[in-house]
Amino acid sequence: MKNTIRFPSRRFAVFAALGFIAFFVWIVVIADRGQGTPWWTVIIDPIPFGDKVGHFCLVSTLSFLCNLAFCAKRPDFLPRFVTSVTLILLTVLTLEELSQAFIIGRHLDFYDWLADLAGLTFGQFCAAKIHHHPSKV
Repeated sequence: MKNTIRFPSRRFAVFAALGFIAFFVWIVVIADRGQGTPWWTVIIDPIPFGDKVGHFCLVSTLSFLCNLAFCAKRPDFLPRFVTSVTLILLTVLTLEELSQAFIIGRHLDFYDWLADLAGLTFGQFCAAKIHHHPSKV
């Protein structure tokens, strides 16, 4: 019988995903209110392409945790390589990026969205590897 590497428990995965969703929403609210500048200048600005790296890291973590926690059945209309969780995240993140065009102090950036897409892909890929990788233990 093959063992698979599994997240410690489904309950833990859901708790981690919901906690990270709350953290993610908190970051968006701070940015939308224009209160993130002190944080961004200290944490993100010193890193080359820090904004894009931040988008990639946040979204890949979000995608990874949500794909582990919320394993919904994939609808037939989706390509085999896209989960329904990733489709939902793609929709929400795209709407959030587009909303920045209408918020004072924010700006719509196509490259932020591309970093989000890369993060979604990487997070889903890592979650799939954990679900399907045989354990050598």
